Amino acid sequence: MQRNKLYKILYILLLAVLVGSCDSYLETDEDNRLITEEVIADPSLAEGWLLKAYKGLPTNYNFNIDVASDDATTNNLGLNIVSMNEGGWASDFNPISQWSNAYENILYINTFLEYADDVIWFPSNALKNDAFRDRIKAEAYGLRAWYNFNLLQAHSGRATNGQILGFPIVDKVLTDQDIFELPRNTFAECVTFILQDCNLAIQGLPARYAGDDAVTGTRNLNRISGLAVGLIKSRVALYAASPSYADSGVISWQEAANMAAEVIVQNGGIVTSPNDVTFYLAGDASEQPQDILWSSTIVPNTGQGTGGNGWERANLPPSLFGNGNTNPTQGFVESFGTSDGTPVFESSSYDANNPYVDRDPRLDMYVITNRSTFSGSTVKTAVNSGIDALNSNALATRTGYYIKKFMNPQVSLDPSGNVTGAPHYYTYARMTEAYLNFAEAANEAGGPDADFGGFSSRAVINAIRTRAGITNTAYVDALEGTDDMRDLIHNERRIELAFEGHRFWDIRRWGLTNVIAEDVRGIQISEDETQFTPFTSGARNYRSYQIYGPIPLSEIQKYDIIQNSGW
Repeated sequence: MQRNKLYKILYILLLAVLVGSCDSYLETDEDNRLITEEVIADPSLAEGWLLKAYKGLPTNYNFNIDVASDDATTNNLGLNIVSMNEGGWASDFNPISQWSNAYENILYINTFLEYADDVIWFPSNALKNDAFRDRIKAEAYGLRAWYNFNLLQAHSGRATNGQILGFPIVDKVLTDQDIFELPRNTFAECVTFILQDCNLAIQGLPARYAGDDAVTGTRNLNRISGLAVGLIKSRVALYAASPSYADSGVISWQEAANMAAEVIVQNGGIVTSPNDVTFYLAGDASEQPQDILWSSTIVPNTGQGTGGNGWERANLPPSLFGNGNTNPTQGFVESFGTSDGTPVFESSSYDANNPYVDRDPRLDMYVITNRSTFSGSTVKTAVNSGIDALNSNALATRTGYYIKKFMNPQVSLDPSGNVTGAPHYYTYARMTEAYLNFAEAANEAGGPDADFGGFSSRAVINAIRTRAGITNTAYVDALEGTDDMRDLIHNERRIELAFEGHRFWDIRRWGLTNVIAEDVRGIQISEDETQFTPFTSGARNYRSYQIYGPIPLSEIQKYDIIQNSGW
């Protein structure tokens, strides 16, 4: 489909305001159409343009992007992501493309921004009308920054002309008079545009939604917040300063550090209480942990699907009536040090034949290992140990491990008993990422102890590890230079943000072509559980140019848009 036809169709849909979030409000004329003036005259319909962009956000962890990284593999061999791992990633086969989804939602946002000032949001209260208009427009800028970052992350790169290019910037609703065959903007232009949108959003949004106010209160909890936009801003800056994109010259490490420091300052400094980090909710809790800056609506317990037990049904071991889909790798498990914070292969307390004892507490939080307990049941993955054992059946682990992070122990899948679910939510922005963005940028800019905004990389990393239960700071305190601290920060980022969709992109922005090409490993445990033997459990066939994703082949075939090199 030609892009101009796509825009026309989508624009008609917009004018019809066929959005799931406000279906109940729709009243149409005889032609089942709403003209622009009718939409503008009804605030609930006009808001539908923006709500449609919210509806385009992810709400489900399927962990496919993690399976494409070195952190996990899967026993679901029919997934497109498996073909991608084995060398199938191409410009006409891209399971992780963001192109269509991002541009469709940017169209909704641009339409909203074009007409937002013409809508009378609260006819009887001028002050409330202005405050609401400013906030909702700021939301639109923040969401546009989100979607444009997705395009930047998935489709920017060094192009066949040698330049580092981004994506075609679309900052308005395109009409018949516009040229639809848009060239790619430079990477620097895209970064600048996203940061401008972030700044516009931050000006009109509360840092967090709190209190009873209709405009800034908790009733808006799952709308994008000022702190969330600040995190997006720091994320964009981090990518721009990273080795794979640094030649663009648009952002320095120092600027990236300062942008992340702004988020930390706005949140009240380094706040790292263990109670602030949780990946599932107890009971019917409705309040977000303080670590979360923006998440999807908390879906109540319905007993089925992603709102009840869908994640657990997909990923728990077969003995717990799950499908065991997402299997952490041996390399990921080895990234967790011992309880005192020393890397496993540098620690005198690490026993390769009893490898899950005296480890970083986060290992038990994130991974089900041999003889882990979950919901009171013991999972055994050793040879001949039952249905959870390595490769023992189609639902069993292919690495010797099952994912535990995000799995709620309150869920029960036992068909002979009472199948239950629990509330779930998807997180878009966490303070922990802001800390890690800062630590990486500050270390690259000035070393472990360089001060940016009153914080240092070393102090932030120590705070994160202390929160996690690491018993002392000796290992971090002994690191002397940028290189050693860089390795630790990369590892901390791998652990803290595990299975949240970062690792695949991180190893690419770092330019680690050796890592993206390495096959992933599992662990085979002898029947008597005395021998632990690593083995290759999943193929990886990525080429060096695939640190960048492709422009879709369908776009290349339409007009003379420049492709990334190698694709």
